[in-house]
Amino acid sequence: MLSHEHVGFWGKIRLGQNGQTDQWLSLSQHSLDVASVFAALAELPAFHHKLKVSSGIELDGIQLQRLAVIALLHDVGKANLGFQDKVFDAKAPRAGHVRELAPLFDAPELCEAFATALDLDEIADWFDPPDSIEQFLLAAWSHHGAPVRFQTGDQTGNYYLARTRWWRADATRDPMQAVAELMRIAKQAFPDAFKRGVARIPGRARLQHRFAGLVMLADWLGSHQAFFPLGRLLDIGFARNAARRALLTVGLDTASLQSDLAQRPTTFKHWFGFEPRPLQSAVDQQAPDDAESRLLIAEAETGSGKTEAALARFFRLFAAGKVDGLYFALPTRVAARELYLRVVNYLEQIFPKPECRPAAVLAVPRYARIDNVPIDKLDRLLPDDRILCHDDPDRLRQERQWAAEHPKRFLAATVAVGTVDQALLSAVQTRHAHLRSVCLDRSLLVVDEVHASDVYMRRLLRGLLSHHVGLGGHAMLLSATLGAWACAEFLQACGCTTLAAENYAGACAAPYPALTLLSGIRRSVGFARGGSVKRVRIDPRSWLKQPERLISELVSALEAGARVLIVLNTVGRANALQRALEQHPAIQKVWLFRCQDSICPHHGRFAPSDRELLDQAVSRRWGKGTPPGPLVLIGTQTLEQSLDIDADWLITDLCPADVLLQRVGRLHRHACTRPPGFEAPRCTVLMPDCASLAEWLDARGEASREAKRAGFGSVYADLRTLELTRLMLLEQTEVEIPRDNRRLVEGATHPERLATLSGPAWGKHGQNVEGLTLAHNIAAFHVAAQYDRPFGELSFNELNEKARTRLGLDTLRIPLRQPSPGPFGAEIAEITIPGHLAPRERDDETAELIRRGADGMILRYGERHYRYSRFGLEPFDESID
Repeated sequence: MLSHEHVGFWGKIRLGQNGQTDQWLSLSQHSLDVASVFAALAELPAFHHKLKVSSGIELDGIQLQRLAVIALLHDVGKANLGFQDKVFDAKAPRAGHVRELAPLFDAPELCEAFATALDLDEIADWFDPPDSIEQFLLAAWSHHGAPVRFQTGDQTGNYYLARTRWWRADATRDPMQAVAELMRIAKQAFPDAFKRGVARIPGRARLQHRFAGLVMLADWLGSHQAFFPLGRLLDIGFARNAARRALLTVGLDTASLQSDLAQRPTTFKHWFGFEPRPLQSAVDQQAPDDAESRLLIAEAETGSGKTEAALARFFRLFAAGKVDGLYFALPTRVAARELYLRVVNYLEQIFPKPECRPAAVLAVPRYARIDNVPIDKLDRLLPDDRILCHDDPDRLRQERQWAAEHPKRFLAATVAVGTVDQALLSAVQTRHAHLRSVCLDRSLLVVDEVHASDVYMRRLLRGLLSHHVGLGGHAMLLSATLGAWACAEFLQACGCTTLAAENYAGACAAPYPALTLLSGIRRSVGFARGGSVKRVRIDPRSWLKQPERLISELVSALEAGARVLIVLNTVGRANALQRALEQHPAIQKVWLFRCQDSICPHHGRFAPSDRELLDQAVSRRWGKGTPPGPLVLIGTQTLEQSLDIDADWLITDLCPADVLLQRVGRLHRHACTRPPGFEAPRCTVLMPDCASLAEWLDARGEASREAKRAGFGSVYADLRTLELTRLMLLEQTEVEIPRDNRRLVEGATHPERLATLSGPAWGKHGQNVEGLTLAHNIAAFHVAAQYDRPFGELSFNELNEKARTRLGLDTLRIPLRQPSPGPFGAEIAEITIPGHLAPRERDDETAELIRRGADGMILRYGERHYRYSRFGLEPFDESID
């Protein structure tokens, strides 16, 4: 077996099947690889621009080389002997290479030796002030995903061993000589960095965080053995060439793609095959270099072409070299998957040659795709150097998928379509936020289906936009109608100082459809020529507690050939109504939505493999061009956003006006012949049987348990918006879209309207909601990644429960002990348990299949039992079964 005498100081090592050392890479070579990738990244225009903005100066080539030298030191902690020995001695302590650096800061003799080995006085003089060198070193050492901070007196973990043994020379090795060797390599690889008389690098916190993210990205790529194989001798030229090739093949270097697009026709009609509609034309006319268009807010009715407008904006910016990528963020996974297919089709039209086409990634964990091929169907990049033929088509295909292989790298894709939480994770205190953030820096960020009524997500999105646009990035928000106050908040967060939130009358009178610029200028864009006005008949029913009372009308509608979409606020309500329909003798089974020939509802509580089948079934049966015929589909919010599906009749629970408009957007979406009685779109709204929703509040102004079961006070926290929506719908039995959009949203969300609800119950509820809003804002602030605080003063806190829930991080993904066929025929290898249904005890690594029968699988995880069936995951009580 090889020992450290043969290997020397190693940076990467691979063990063979017998547990013995197989191949390795020296610490110096690996450090050089990462520094070379960093240097190549910093030269890319998008990253270079963000470094310039965050530093406040134009960083020249020498200053970038100096940052590359600091990046080269990212793994200097691996020089400690504890880390070096652990692969050769199974009984050795499990030493790391980050926390073990702490003694170098407070043990005087080690501190002096480390400073000498680093030539610390010289490299400190590169920065202004010089002591900010420590902060940049901490930023480099944070490449595992979370900010490193050494606090005085913290001597936990391996501190004592590192101080007394691991950083001191033994009979054959001296860790400080290994550190000095890194500096020797740095001087060879980046000689200009050590020139005298060069302007100092500002020690700004924002620059430190951009630097940290680029080091993380460089470490991911510089550690990939497809580009940087093990078993090499030190070779500066190889490292530089491999770095450039890596950036090109994974899609980070997009210069050739941008040049190709710029040299071809760049008209909207050429890209999409039709003349632009007014909103699309207004967006496409915004000059790529116009600072006021770095944030665009597009408000237009559902079906007005906002998606193509956003894509046109991307193509325009991409061709001009203003962005290197696109991240299209949607509210749900099903919406992301639906839009992804459209984006892939457009990319194939606009970039007809596959070898000259940006890779398109579906950035949804468990459903990731690259160029519309599931990532698990592709061979991953091999973890060694056995394939060296880099012009092999299969090899090139494998290299393109790098960004899709791991959720932390999704935002590195040239084109990615995913959920909004993936973008928000770049702006909150969670591991690898810096990596996500710098990848997003280079992209146009498009956020679809932005709502005024979601306070918490609004606050997180404001923080993300403030950072992204503040660094000179480009963003675009899409909304059916965004309330005036929410619009003002987003603009002010991005630096607009000329716009104040309008009063209620002014907000209602604002133009619609509209395009709002960063300056606060709102431009009316008019309606599409020949565009249809949708007059929706509103049919309020006080049957919230008894939705099954609609069954007789439902039967008549289905007999007439209608397609009926039912969207309820909670999974429990959706499943209950699904069972009621199935048990009703007048409901023919052929009318009920099916997935793989199994009747079922559609909601978010299915296993990942089944969710994909469900989404495909919805698109096949309800999408554009699908055959007519009687059909009923019951679901939840998973059906209301960004889906190109069409219904003759919508039945919905009461919800806030802006959400209702999204649901109504599924009505008469496509041009087709309607069944008798449904020539005009019809929306039935299930409401409580009460004079006021104040009756659903308790003495403290809190929503009752009954209200929360309907999603009031739980899914939708503010019952005031629900009450105002209810009152408007009772007063107006027909809504004209898009004319009434702004009036409806402002009427339900504007502060002046909220203040019209009087009485003790509403007063207390308003105080609770305002307090909750304040708490949400405070909570959102405290979970936000604070990129204005320097390293050394910053450490990430675990996301609080609210943040984890809203970003989906509280959902447990638990493998089954034994994979088993699911209700739609696919193998179920794992289940997802939402946080509110999770057990208290979560120590088990797998869920146990207790039994299976006609009613599905009975599973146990922790102390709780669940049933998984064609109704998805539901709590199960063994005692009453």
